[in-house]
Amino acid sequence: MENARPKQADDNHRGLECRACGCKHFRVIYTRAYRGGQVSRRRECRHCGRRMTTRERAIG
Repeated sequence: MENARPKQADDNHRGLECRACGCKHFRVIYTRAYRGGQVSRRRECRHCGRRMTTRERAIG
């Protein structure tokens, strides 16, 4: 495969992971937009139900 992206050391730790159970699957409860292009999302783990808030911004 010529076009395959080379594997990096942090590939196994990419993305969100629930601190309680280790699950990587979440549902978004609500989303709120802020000035400057920032977005806050309240997420809930699909496995254990623990909730967390993420803050995101566009790169570019």
